[in-house]
Amino acid sequence: MIVKEKESRVKESMRMMGMRDLSYWLSWYCYYTCVTTAIVLLAWLVLIINVIENSNSFLVFLYFLFYAQAVFSQIMFLSSLFNASKYAGIVGTLIYYGFFLLSIPV
Repeated sequence: MIVKEKESRVKESMRMMGMRDLSYWLSWYCYYTCVTTAIVLLAWLVLIINVIENSNSFLVFLYFLFYAQAVFSQIMFLSSLFNASKYAGIVGTLIYYGFFLLSIPV
């Protein structure tokens, strides 16, 4: 979505209307945090029923939440590298799974 906004030049038009960069990026951060917190909360509630019995459930929730924030920072980094949303989606997905596969031997 961020690269699509870069293609359509929405950020530049909002900047011409007086919006600052901090407001723009903070709005993306708040939006993504709200969405991922809802998803993490639902996943955590499903796991807390039968799966998480011998672990501290709050630490598992924090782990999921921090992982979602790490994915968001990766999205921000990759959005700065691409101008076309089609290529950003394909290459971003390949990089994500490539890092995941790299973490297995590590």
